[in-house]
Amino acid sequence: MTDQSASYLGPAKCQAFLFTSSNNLEKFGAPRSVAFKVPAARHRRILSKPTSKSQRATSTSNINNNTMATAVSPSVVTKPLSDFQEIGYNTYIYTPTSYTPKSPLILFFSWNAAAAKHIAKYTVAYQRLFPSARIVLVRCFTADTFRTVSAYRKQHGPAREAVHEHIKSGGEVLVHSSSNGGGNQVVEFVKGWREKYGELLPMRAQVLDSGPGEGAWMKSHAAISHSLPKGLFWSVFGSGIVHALLACMFLYNTLTGSENMMVVMCRQLNDPEIFDRSVPRVYLYSKADAMVDWKEVEVHADEAAAKGWNVQKIKFEKSPHVGHIMEDPEKYWGAIIGVYSEASTSVR
Repeated sequence: MTDQSASYLGPAKCQAFLFTSSNNLEKFGAPRSVAFKVPAARHRRILSKPTSKSQRATSTSNINNNTMATAVSPSVVTKPLSDFQEIGYNTYIYTPTSYTPKSPLILFFSWNAAAAKHIAKYTVAYQRLFPSARIVLVRCFTADTFRTVSAYRKQHGPAREAVHEHIKSGGEVLVHSSSNGGGNQVVEFVKGWREKYGELLPMRAQVLDSGPGEGAWMKSHAAISHSLPKGLFWSVFGSGIVHALLACMFLYNTLTGSENMMVVMCRQLNDPEIFDRSVPRVYLYSKADAMVDWKEVEVHADEAAAKGWNVQKIKFEKSPHVGHIMEDPEKYWGAIIGVYSEASTSVR
């Protein structure tokens, strides 16, 4: 990340700094329109604003500041993901006609067994906020959690090639992972990237939604149970089957001396040999999450900050797992736009 001076703003100034007044928007080269509130955070670190017209244009020219937060995430999407092209196993790409090599790329890792109609609420929002951006979507299901390393490398190949082509052309990447399912996928993707290209994945910013968590028994049971098919059989026997699966995993770890894979994932997400510490992060999580303990998310964010990451913690009070846009879409998307706008280009 390029060296920039930083200042610390109190909660009130921080909330008013970005996207709340036409004056501040104009400082970032944006139209005169109110777009987002960036959530207040005590002594939140704000990177210095661009000083030249060219810097201002680069900082936010790819963001649609005319889109109101309340209109970003649709409640229903007709024909979800129909504008995406499948390019590999659970891998899809969307490229708008306005895309150029200098446009952003959104690398989105969805949560476990996420339905297309739910994923589309996020992809449509990104299409509205970043109209020229290419989106690479990587989905995952329960079986994907147990893939071998070689299987991950092969499955992530199409997405990896699309991202590499974009970065070679001078484009920037925003990485968004949801829950432990998405977190596990992004860890394996980034490790595969380092093996393939001999460098850390260059990112402009990283978003961690509803995770990571260490996979406590009942939290894991709730997460896997939620992904089961609907029907009488699964409603009657599903819970017992999930407990049996978790028992098998526990027995395997005990006999082989292996760690809980979610604990390993959490540690690797904070490993500077895998992820670039110069890339700012925002954690989005909820106290009402039944599948990932919000306290574990905060501990992880604090550990990242202690290791040198620039971290923002955005806590929701009542939203369910990966459902924060239902509680406060303005707060959710404002945080993502905030971390993207404050970040400078990561080291190539």
